[in-house]
Amino acid sequence: MINRIRLFYFLVFVLCWGSAQAQDKIVSGIIRDVNKQPLIGTNVVEKGTINGTITDLEGKFSLVLTTENPVLVFSFIGYLEQEITVGSQTDLMVTLEEDLAELDELVVIGYGTQKKENVTGAITKVGKDAIEGRPVADFQSALQGQVAGLQITGTDGQPGAAPTIRIRGTGTITGGSEPLYVIDGVILQDGDAFSTINPSDIESVNVLKDASAAAIYGARAANGVIIIQTKRGKSGGKPQFNVNIFGGPKTVTNKLDMMNSQEYQQVMNTVKDNSGLPRIPNLDGTTITTNTDWQDELYQTGYQQSYELSGSTSGKNGSIYASINHYDEKGTMINTGFTRTSMRINSDLTVKRFKFGNTISYTRSNYNLGYLGDRNPTFWALAYSPAIEVKNPDNLGGYNGLGPLDGDYNMIQPVATQNLLDRNRVINRVIASVYGEVELFHGLNFKTNLAADVSNIHHKMFMPEFYLNDTGEPPYLFPRGAELHEERNERSMWLWENTLNYKKTFGKHNLGLLAGYTMQHSRQNWMNASVYGGNLSSELPILNGSPNIIADSKSPLYDKNTLSYIGRAIYDYDGKYMATFNFRRDGSSVFTDENRFHNFMSGSVGWLISKEGFMVNGPFDLLKLRASYGSLGNDQINQRATQSLLNSVPRYVFNGGTLVPTVAPGAQVFNPALVWEKQVQTNVGIDAAVLKNRLSFTVDYFIKVSDDLLLDYTLPSSTGYKNVFVNAGEVQNKGWEFSVNWGDKKGEFTYSIGANATFINNEVTRLAEGLPFITESKKANWEFTRNRIEVGHSLYSLYGFKSDGIYQSQAEIDAGPTPYPGAETKPGDIRYVDVNGDGEITDDDRTFIGDANQSVTYGMNINMGYKGFDFNLQLQGVYGNDVFNSTRFYTQGYDRDFNMTKDVLGAWTPENKSTTQPRAIAKQLSNNDVISDWWVEKASYLRVKNLQLGYSFNESLRSKMGGLSKLRLYVAGQNLFTFTNYSGLDPEVQLDGIIPDGTYPMSRSFIAGIQVGF
Repeated sequence: MINRIRLFYFLVFVLCWGSAQAQDKIVSGIIRDVNKQPLIGTNVVEKGTINGTITDLEGKFSLVLTTENPVLVFSFIGYLEQEITVGSQTDLMVTLEEDLAELDELVVIGYGTQKKENVTGAITKVGKDAIEGRPVADFQSALQGQVAGLQITGTDGQPGAAPTIRIRGTGTITGGSEPLYVIDGVILQDGDAFSTINPSDIESVNVLKDASAAAIYGARAANGVIIIQTKRGKSGGKPQFNVNIFGGPKTVTNKLDMMNSQEYQQVMNTVKDNSGLPRIPNLDGTTITTNTDWQDELYQTGYQQSYELSGSTSGKNGSIYASINHYDEKGTMINTGFTRTSMRINSDLTVKRFKFGNTISYTRSNYNLGYLGDRNPTFWALAYSPAIEVKNPDNLGGYNGLGPLDGDYNMIQPVATQNLLDRNRVINRVIASVYGEVELFHGLNFKTNLAADVSNIHHKMFMPEFYLNDTGEPPYLFPRGAELHEERNERSMWLWENTLNYKKTFGKHNLGLLAGYTMQHSRQNWMNASVYGGNLSSELPILNGSPNIIADSKSPLYDKNTLSYIGRAIYDYDGKYMATFNFRRDGSSVFTDENRFHNFMSGSVGWLISKEGFMVNGPFDLLKLRASYGSLGNDQINQRATQSLLNSVPRYVFNGGTLVPTVAPGAQVFNPALVWEKQVQTNVGIDAAVLKNRLSFTVDYFIKVSDDLLLDYTLPSSTGYKNVFVNAGEVQNKGWEFSVNWGDKKGEFTYSIGANATFINNEVTRLAEGLPFITESKKANWEFTRNRIEVGHSLYSLYGFKSDGIYQSQAEIDAGPTPYPGAETKPGDIRYVDVNGDGEITDDDRTFIGDANQSVTYGMNINMGYKGFDFNLQLQGVYGNDVFNSTRFYTQGYDRDFNMTKDVLGAWTPENKSTTQPRAIAKQLSNNDVISDWWVEKASYLRVKNLQLGYSFNESLRSKMGGLSKLRLYVAGQNLFTFTNYSGLDPEVQLDGIIPDGTYPMSRSFIAGIQVGF
């Protein structure tokens, strides 16, 4: 609940305009809509001149005419433009008709808008109706499955965690892959749009996918562009206020079926006996009465709730929109959560030829993160012994844990760690912009826009001293007792854009020109410090509480400057033959002087075939063919990539004992030849509609080639340096996008069905000379890497041994090939394929064992309405991706003394010759743990993303409730069902196919809400 929040809207509009000298003829009139309501702020212009005015609060106007045969042009947003020849008339009564179709088809293209039928690039628009009705914390979740080519993966159920977003695949190795976000013309300095915007504030989301659409953003656009327009007050509109409240419980979508304490005792004793190792003392011949389900202890029923109040109004010259929202989410894992409070004010003012406006938003986000260290709590909840009690009041901290008699006790006790740890991240962020626009003369407008994005981040983690057994030894990974880590991060960005926009019609020729100049500066400054012991306690969790420093404090400063020149030409002849050309020259301080600037260009053409004379009586209401080609760039790279860095680790002893910190060469090598990551994209598309626009579809084929990919290359220690950034290769993404929509109305029953699918192939087409392949960094818990980047394969290829079942006898082993060296292979072990045919299994037999690329992503939306009832069903899924299931690797791999799933109860024995479960043997005594396709699975799935049923009260009922303009009640469920053959916790995994060692579980939500308008 929002407590003690008082909201007071006070909107004042000063209506003024200068008087004119008396002329020969004055015309007056009133402008109304079809319901005879005055249209406040309607533009009235004398055609062919810049002479004009706008209507007052009663829809009235008066204008001194300056031409001999005057024609007046009346225009108002959302209404059809109308022209009237004045003649001898002096008093006019004008009625404007709504043009809702035009509003729906207006697409934001970057520094402007364009009618959808005239767009020649690949752009998908998602309107507010598809977002504001969804009870979600972030707009990305509402978009999932709704846009072809937009890949949204929610890999982490942590409250406040932002999903991973890709547009038409991944095309970089080290550089950032997130799309560029532009909110109300403000280019965000980072991709964290989750904590930036309330979904209910969004008017529309426009996804720019190809080079023609995105090239106007040049070096930032290689990963695509997402342009967000927030709501604004409607000119001529009456004051409107809206209240939106929703909330409900959340539960984890899945748990693994782990062994209970008796089963754990049985299996551990068998493993120790088979391995020739001593049994765990507390499991040997004892009767165990404790039976802890660590998943049940770690997880809880969470909740989410949201409260929002928004309002808008307008006067003769201006309008305003304001909102305040508070979102609160309690996680499904203990001691985790997320809250966000956001406020927004958008305003616009028109005074004759001048327009002014501003956008300002403030967001405060608070993340309660819990433990994020050596593997996550979920991992330890699966691994921890079920024979251990959770609590022990005799231990400092009140929790119990493993001891020397319980086997390997160097493990994280997940419940103790989660509950005792206090870890929070607070982000305060302000995004603001102000613009001014003037019509220099008819058709030519100058606009200047000044924007800023300022955020302050405070991250604090405190762990008190605690113990888990009676040995006096500190817990695993907390050997120092109480610890405090604190970090403060300040980010700032300012942006200044100046553009000229010219539009002119010459007969059947329509021309639009854009030229501009932009500057952007961003700075990031952060510091951190860590201490332990001393007087640190829950009552004194401050850095001054201890003189004991864990590591040297750091306070780096990053600056980045970008200078850009932009240009665009849009032309069409008779609305049938269209062409667009975009140009942007970007300069970035990240690169050296020789490589600082680069030009990015694109061109596209379109043919609106349905407007041709020979198509007048044809079946198509719309048929458009379009094609585009262009280049883009990616500046999401390490800001120090072109610099030599010093090593601050060396310490020297002088004067017989004085330790002196120093800096010296030995870190990063300077590479003066480093250049931009660049991309060339080709797109061919068809847009069509038939059956009176009830059935529409779009098909796109694209080829996206990313070149000069940046790689953080590790150097041999013999060089004396650690790393260097190099341009390492080329990646190609190509595929098809399909979208189809059907909508109709039968009496009072309305319905629509929309579906989309993207088929994509990702392939590395070139690597730098002398670089045959690239592997992932070796993790501490892995002997071999699991990813390998090599020409002819995808960026997310899995690499290891191929398995061929389980050896059932010694004779099979003796028949060859010679098993992998290191551990003795016996019946019941995994058999591997001799790929190179040399008669023995060696590292040379490792090969590609899977492709994590999501070859197909798809979604479907079904909407129905009858009288006051509405229904929505949203489906979303992926197909074809392989993942390395590290969760199964550990929960079926006999690693250390970890608990495992019940699957291992069917392990291979001479009496039970299993073909699915190897023998029960300690991990280090077999080769079953090598990286192989035994642990690789398909992670294809279909998910019921959203199911919602609502009822809107009709006008007669609302009139009895004080004349409400809207009253809707609804219930919804999210992530209700998932259909998959994947055996892990959740098939929606990170894009490289490597599941982290214990992820925060995804959640299922049940929600009830109310929407009120007045």
